[in-house]
Amino acid sequence: MTNQFKEVFISYGRRESLNFVARQHQQLKLAGHDIWFDKVNIPDGDDYQQRINHGIESAHNFVCIMAPRCLTSPFCLVELEYARLLGKRVIPINKIVIFKTVSQVLSDGDQQVMVNFYRFFNLPDQHVCTMQDVLDRSHALIGKTDWLDAKEKLSDADCQDIVNWAQPYENNWAKHEDIDYLNNIDLPVFGESIDALEGVVERLTAVLSRQTDYVHMHTDILVHALHWQNNQKATQHLLVGKERAAAEEWLLTEFLGGKQPPCQPTALVCEYICEARKNAENLMTDIFICYDAQDNNIRNLVIQSLSRYAKTCWTHDRDIQKGADYERAILEGIENADNFFYFISPHSVVSKYCRRELDHALQYNKRVVPLLIAPTEKSAFPDVLRELQYVDFTDNTCQADYDSDIDDILNILRRDHDYYEQHKILLARALKWQN
Repeated sequence: MTNQFKEVFISYGRRESLNFVARQHQQLKLAGHDIWFDKVNIPDGDDYQQRINHGIESAHNFVCIMAPRCLTSPFCLVELEYARLLGKRVIPINKIVIFKTVSQVLSDGDQQVMVNFYRFFNLPDQHVCTMQDVLDRSHALIGKTDWLDAKEKLSDADCQDIVNWAQPYENNWAKHEDIDYLNNIDLPVFGESIDALEGVVERLTAVLSRQTDYVHMHTDILVHALHWQNNQKATQHLLVGKERAAAEEWLLTEFLGGKQPPCQPTALVCEYICEARKNAENLMTDIFICYDAQDNNIRNLVIQSLSRYAKTCWTHDRDIQKGADYERAILEGIENADNFFYFISPHSVVSKYCRRELDHALQYNKRVVPLLIAPTEKSAFPDVLRELQYVDFTDNTCQADYDSDIDDILNILRRDHDYYEQHKILLARALKWQN
């Protein structure tokens, strides 16, 4: 699938960066890199935003040209937000960073762009209302990533010259896919270059050459996961065979010796890989989740955290097939899991459904792991749970506390893993034989 991907998506503000990006695109293309550049890669008549989203999704790297128009544009901010949401490797290029931000409120339309983005992806609204808000949020998303310097001195007159040059050049952008054309054009330079473009391209190329296998795999799996999501998460769109095994191995890649992951597996990618593994293992799982519906939020958070380590979980709302016997499906979910996690809360300890599930787990000698997710009187615990050490989420005061609890869970799952997995497999065969 790699031939459908671009090496780099370039996000920039046209007023002061169009010519710079055109020259950068030219040099990268001539060096053999496939680059996504809106002027070249959005065909006439296509939906602009859909094309941009697809460009970000299918590019291995996201380059942000840090200059005033980009860093204060809600549209560029949406691109940066989406790249971070997808876990892309973000490479900031420092073109003109020190500048005065105009104290200006965004138009109603621009503010709505931001509101719509956060709402569509179910993200917290960042309340971006002014250009300063856009700048602050852009810097927050770029974070501490090392910047590649490509500084220029551009006056307002230089920026206007770029606009004047671009207008008659508009019909030539399509030719920039033609290597022969790129070899024979001499694009103008505006303003004063402080950092030579050749050096910038050389440094960028060096970044692109690092951890390429990991980054390319990230894009490949992400595109598959998005396709799966866009098709109602149908089973036929899951990875199988060697592709599935390679995806799981990729997800579990460890970065040792101070190395940092160049990009991040998203929650969707983790879920996709876990569902593919679950499908490959005949819907058997690592964990059956016993909880009360009122504790849905913490349940989802824990499942998402465990999916980052390719741990599969069974839940009634995801794993009962349409038309299946509901009660029987739950019992089979318990039988076909290595472990039984009981989420202890004031709601779950009085739930007859949770008690029934616990009894079934005990009947078949499942490993029971209690998770205390809300303050609950110990006297209210089911008898068997009072004797077991629980993972306590109620004393969390920061992210590190939560992460430590997840580590505790992972350590529990590692202990005697093969024993409980084999127990599950033999139990499933014995029950089938009995039936």
